[in-house]
Amino acid sequence: METKPVLNDIKAVSFDLDDTLWHTAPVIQNAQAKIKQHLLDQFPRFNPETLDEEFRESLVLVRKNNQEILHNLTELRKLSFEVLLENYGYDPKLSDDLIEKFLHFRHEVRIYPDVEGCLKFLYGKFKLAALTNGNANVMRLEIGKYFDVHISAEQVDVQKPDRKIFDHVSNTLNIPHQHILHVGDNPIDDVQGALDAGFQAVWINRSSMEWPLDFQGHPEIRDLSQLPELFHDTPDQW
Repeated sequence: METKPVLNDIKAVSFDLDDTLWHTAPVIQNAQAKIKQHLLDQFPRFNPETLDEEFRESLVLVRKNNQEILHNLTELRKLSFEVLLENYGYDPKLSDDLIEKFLHFRHEVRIYPDVEGCLKFLYGKFKLAALTNGNANVMRLEIGKYFDVHISAEQVDVQKPDRKIFDHVSNTLNIPHQHILHVGDNPIDDVQGALDAGFQAVWINRSSMEWPLDFQGHPEIRDLSQLPELFHDTPDQW
């Protein structure tokens, strides 16, 4: 996609987190490996040979039986810990401690090298929001100092691309939809969702994908080092 439309009168920028500000797969792998080791160290009845598969099975079961909270990844993970504990004869209330440990490991992220420079450029010029379907909270990270608000699917009870979560960003920032730019990696959740809600949108395409949807007409960048260039093309922004 070669398009480079002009950004119009932007007053706030919202960012997706997972696979936009950091690569998510190794973060989850690390968190799961560390919580597995904790379980094996603290709960000797767990079987190291079968625990990975039991993790997967418990999550599948919990998702199947709790369709109404699929947007709440933290609660799903906590319930899966309860299933595991009960299956091995442990108190399911111990899941409270396990989920806190898992979330600690979940925040051991490695920020892409292009992220902080972009945030420094935007900071003070625009309101900045984190908008995620995941359960990482940007305010727990060093880069949280650049953000005005963090909004997640768990808070709003809906996931992107549902318009309600974009409405929540607009209402929280007290900025009309058309003056907010959303930046994210998912064509449907981030780009289509934002545009359908009346936001402007930029697709960050770190993996050099082909644009998969029928419509075009929004900017595409390979990483966040290119985002300031879009604002340099519109010098009357501020």
